Amino acid sequence: MSQQINLFDARFRPQKPHFSAATMALAVLAVALLTLGIRELYAYQNRSLEASLAQTDKRAAELREQAARFARELGDPGRSAAMADELARLEEQARARRGLLTGIQGGAGFSPYLTALARQTMQGVWLTEMEIGPNDLVLKGRVLQSELVPLYIERLNREPLFKGRVVSELRLAAKDDAGRRYVEFSLQIPLAKEAS
Repeated sequence: MSQQINLFDARFRPQKPHFSAATMALAVLAVALLTLGIRELYAYQNRSLEASLAQTDKRAAELREQAARFARELGDPGRSAAMADELARLEEQARARRGLLTGIQGGAGFSPYLTALARQTMQGVWLTEMEIGPNDLVLKGRVLQSELVPLYIERLNREPLFKGRVVSELRLAAKDDAGRRYVEFSLQIPLAKEAS
């Protein structure tokens, strides 16, 4: 009987050195290329940020210049005639409103109109706004059906204060708000009765 014996030993196989000069050169080359790539990426990002910073600086300078210009223009009230005119108009409007408020609070002036409107209520008619001017009374409101507006005007005409006054302007607008339909109206009634 013959027996085979394996005399091969792995230690006798030729070994490749892991840290040879060629391997080290390739590793150094790979690290150098990676370093150059990262440096270029950061350089690109820096250029982008510098451009953005330059735009921001330019915008900040424009805003500082605009603020300085506004301070020069608006700092001296005598220089702006438009502002003086606007201020005079607002003061006149405030005086007129104070006069109206005094008349209403004192029971004179327009409180009879408010009393007359309070007496003439109607199902399906809502007043949303009332403007009392020097010459006209403007009533704004909503109705469920447009046919109610002439009936409301007729009711107002029963009041002695409104009797003989003609509606000088009437506006109707159909509205639809979340499926609810209604009509907005606006009535303009002169405060002075027309001469017959």
